Amino acid sequence: MAEEVFSERNVQVALVIAVILGILLGLSLSDQILSDYELGLPDADGDGVPDSSDLNSNGDAGLRFTLVDVVHDINEQPRNITLILGYNDNGDSSGNLVGQVCVLNMTLEANTSVSRPLHHCLFQVDDYVARAVSFEYRMYEEEQVNHEVLLYKWDIFAGDDDVNPWGTNLTVDPAFLGAGSTVHLDGMSDSDSWERNARIVWHVSTVQIYAE
Repeated sequence: MAEEVFSERNVQVALVIAVILGILLGLSLSDQILSDYELGLPDADGDGVPDSSDLNSNGDAGLRFTLVDVVHDINEQPRNITLILGYNDNGDSSGNLVGQVCVLNMTLEANTSVSRPLHHCLFQVDDYVARAVSFEYRMYEEEQVNHEVLLYKWDIFAGDDDVNPWGTNLTVDPAFLGAGSTVHLDGMSDSDSWERNARIVWHVSTVQIYAE
């Protein structure tokens, strides 16, 4: 008798609906519990981000990129180089963190293959440690010839790309960088047609930026 009852289509449909409603109700209750739990987590700087998910729980988060090494071919004369590091967090709803740019001007000394300028760039980053951000790296050289300024692009990214010598890394976790990471850009490891190649080494660390 029981088998006949459960074999009826109306009963089967009712059972499926009941199961689905039960799952939805359970998910709703779990979301509410987790939301209540998150609201109770400590937030020392009052930025709305729990300390456990904050790059710096005592103020605004910052990342310092220190330029450690610039490795290049030996030059017979000094070269004036511009290195650009740009930060962009497209997920920042306030728009305050989009389009930060750091421009470093340096000289690559003659008769050496390694320059250590120890310049640094500082960026204010989103406090959410799980958010991926992007950094863009560019390097070029300007030379004045007969009152005309010529621009030469340097290849600082690995890969055989004869069109664009620089690029962007799109999926970087600020928390990973802030833990004390090293970023290697190796334009000397490929075999493309660029004549000017360099290997760039950055050291990244977390610094505190106090809110105004």
